[in-house]
Amino acid sequence: MSKAKPLISVIDDDEPVREAIKGLMRSLGYSVEAAASAQEFLSSRFLRRTSCLIADMQMPGMTGFELYQRLSISGKPIPTILITAYPDDGVRERALSAGVVGYLSKPFEEDDLLACVRSALTRPLRGRLKMVTNDGAVRCASGNLGQHRHICAFFNSVDEEHRVLRSFIKDGFESGDKAFHIVDPELQAQHLKRLVESGIDVERAMGTGQLELRRWQDAYLRGDRFDQDAMLALLEEVLQSGEASGYPLTRLVAHMEWALLDKPGVDDLLEYETRLNYMLPKYDDPVICTYDLSKFSASAAMDIMRTHPVVIVGEVLQENPFFVPPDQFLLEIRERRQSTRA
Repeated sequence: MSKAKPLISVIDDDEPVREAIKGLMRSLGYSVEAAASAQEFLSSRFLRRTSCLIADMQMPGMTGFELYQRLSISGKPIPTILITAYPDDGVRERALSAGVVGYLSKPFEEDDLLACVRSALTRPLRGRLKMVTNDGAVRCASGNLGQHRHICAFFNSVDEEHRVLRSFIKDGFESGDKAFHIVDPELQAQHLKRLVESGIDVERAMGTGQLELRRWQDAYLRGDRFDQDAMLALLEEVLQSGEASGYPLTRLVAHMEWALLDKPGVDDLLEYETRLNYMLPKYDDPVICTYDLSKFSASAAMDIMRTHPVVIVGEVLQENPFFVPPDQFLLEIRERRQSTRA
């Protein structure tokens, strides 16, 4: 029985370009399907069979990069090559950092496109997370975490937070995972006390490095200000060092009320949370951002929710139907800022 040919899907609203790429791929023996928009592709019968995606960046409705991000965050990533008539170094850098196979400027050489296709069909997807099985499931808030590990947790009190997250934190210690907690300095002693009450040997865990506690001023507010680039770099360093030290996972829990303080840079919270969605899919580690609903306005909470693919609300873990892909939300943030300045 012959092996099925890899399916290449071409998404471009420019019909001549779309047809030219289809012809090239077919001449090389690949199966090819095409669509004029991201929305058409997402509703197509060939979505599930696609092995490589060639997508235009400037399509109306949803860009090629937004399509890639949507597929990745939904847990159904497809190796993607982006093509564009309007190259942008910043977009190129973000796309490649997020795991896109190639970023080609029109008109491009056929050999460059073919090299990207071969790479897409032979290399594992960057950012594809391990499958969670019953034997290795990460339990949290009465549910199992899937492939999305950037979680927003809304609570009405500190008591509720500790009650809901207790088993997630305790299971991590019992599984040999690293615990990295970023806390309100005024609640540090209380936080450690609650860990002890949960049956965790805090002194031993801190001594071995399994538990690392950081105050806001040692993480988000270093230098008495919030620098989102520095914080993203710190977070990636933490996740990489946990793996390098032999921990199966790093379970990171962060109290986010620092964003309510009158400090330079705190207005960048939404942009920071959005940009995390480019970085965190590269790792298996769960990152839970906790927010006290009694301190944040309803409008702020809704915006915060839109930056997380998974949410804990009412003590229940669930996929977030309000999640907005990072490219789309960053554009919205920029438009808001321009409107405010006008």
